[in-house]
Amino acid sequence: MTMAAKITKAEKVSKTGVAGLCAGANLRTPCGPRRVEFLRVGDLVVTRDNGLQPVRMVWTRTVTAAEIAADPSLAPIFLRTRAIGPMMPQRDISVAPAHRLLIPGWRLEDEADNVACLVPARDISDLNDSIFVDRAPDEVTYYNVVFDEHQVLCANGLPVESFSPTTESLKEAPRTVREELRKLFPDLGPKFKDYPAPRYKIRERVSYIPDYA
Repeated sequence: MTMAAKITKAEKVSKTGVAGLCAGANLRTPCGPRRVEFLRVGDLVVTRDNGLQPVRMVWTRTVTAAEIAADPSLAPIFLRTRAIGPMMPQRDISVAPAHRLLIPGWRLEDEADNVACLVPARDISDLNDSIFVDRAPDEVTYYNVVFDEHQVLCANGLPVESFSPTTESLKEAPRTVREELRKLFPDLGPKFKDYPAPRYKIRERVSYIPDYA
């Protein structure tokens, strides 16, 4: 095994985009792994910081091959086993381009080894042979899991975030989803300003990640 170099930092940009996990992503539950497409409201999921948390909502967005051809930024990001580091992920996984992954500090330039950061999958795509944009699917459905607050959970062993209803992220959600979220969280106001923010630092536009092998 070669020494893993660090991901270097580039300019920070802010943009919206489609988020979610693709079918086949296994989440940890008290009853063992459960694929995200079989998750239901009320199911308990193991989270990184808050133990077992009940699922409040799962909403989906399906993107067709024609839509991906017209807008390549909708294509999923594919991560091979160990693309980030040992057991991260444990098995191949695909995620939406804007879905953020929790990257350990020892892989990030200018970060302490014990500081993990949330990084959009699109910002580490095509930077090594194990992480790339997958334009092959004829159709892809993205699954967004919502809890009472922003959580980090493991999908195929890879720490990923749950959906966070903010003004920016809701721009990508259908109106029916926005209406259902407002019913679920009536005390948060129309712009969800009081929904708990991620507890981890957010970084964007990393510029290099080498093969980890």
